[in-house]
Amino acid sequence: MESIIKDTLVDHLLQNDLIRHSQHGFMMGRSCVTNLLEYMDKVTSALDAGDPYDVIMIDFRRAFDVVPFRRLLQKLQAHGIVGDLLGWFDDWTTGRKQRVVINGQNSEWADVISSVVQGSVIGPVLFLVFINDIDFVIDEEETNVFKYADDSKFGRRIRTSRDTEVLQANLNNVEHWATNNGMSLHPQKTIVMHFGYNNPNHQYTLSGSIISPVQCAKDLGVLINVQCTPGDHVIAITNKANCVLAQLRRSTVSRSCEMVTSLYKMYVRPIVESSVQVWNPWLRRDIDHIEKIQRRATKLVSGIGSKPYDERLKICKLTTLEERRLRGDLLECFKIRNNFTNVEKCDFFLFTRDRHQIHTRGVAEDLLVPQVTRLDIRKHFFSNRK
Repeated sequence: MESIIKDTLVDHLLQNDLIRHSQHGFMMGRSCVTNLLEYMDKVTSALDAGDPYDVIMIDFRRAFDVVPFRRLLQKLQAHGIVGDLLGWFDDWTTGRKQRVVINGQNSEWADVISSVVQGSVIGPVLFLVFINDIDFVIDEEETNVFKYADDSKFGRRIRTSRDTEVLQANLNNVEHWATNNGMSLHPQKTIVMHFGYNNPNHQYTLSGSIISPVQCAKDLGVLINVQCTPGDHVIAITNKANCVLAQLRRSTVSRSCEMVTSLYKMYVRPIVESSVQVWNPWLRRDIDHIEKIQRRATKLVSGIGSKPYDERLKICKLTTLEERRLRGDLLECFKIRNNFTNVEKCDFFLFTRDRHQIHTRGVAEDLLVPQVTRLDIRKHFFSNRK
């Protein structure tokens, strides 16, 4: 029943374009990759133009647990959910109870008066509806908002002192929105990143506390530093992949090609390929550092450890990780260009029709060569990589 209602609700939201385009969580055609690509596109383009860029990453206290039922129902009604369906949601939130069970000991039953009911099928979509209007309190056109469910961040180019004042005002508005909607921000977990060498490093405050600036932060599984280079992320994922590979070596007896290859593809390779379109390295040291993971994995196969790497790849029917990253770029480019992802393709690519106003079939969608860039971080960004 929940699945049927969830699908109908999502169709209603999409057909009427009710969910703001800044939201990438639990939406068809959107993902962590699209969120981070849009985010890093804004940052790298600003830095390449010589403009600093500040990003504030906010953290909600127990975001999914404190959503007030009454407020949620009001927002559902504002999104066009009325009649029997709204009554169903009202009944669905009424009379809910929960308790804790530890080692066979039960706590007393407690009434659930808030949350979107974590673990439910429809809960994530309800949270998107609840947080949807947060964009309206950030009313400055040049302030960019990026959301993935409750993971929210907003940033702005910092050209003058007024830009820092506007960003601080946006943060204050978000704090007021949270208070008015029964939620709150966590000052100790909210952080700011100052991008750009000429950044004034303005101090932003939340609830009277100075927000801690950081040089590197994990965002949707990817480590992003203020230099916008992938080095920190490469080190982190290779260390994790090496640990998992060592565990597989110690815990398995069979060293057949099929066994090693299957375990490697299942447990190790996803670690070094998650959201690869965002952090694809261009320095040879980083490329080689990642490739060593697969070199070690192929050496575990019995009887081929002394053979050259190229031969081991052929025997295991694998390609280099560098080739797979290129494949990942091409797949994402294909999806964006052909509207399989719900992002604006003109934000990433230039087409011949944009420059020459050509509307001839087959020519209008040809990609143009990327423009000359000033910085390597922009030159090697997803939309400019050759």
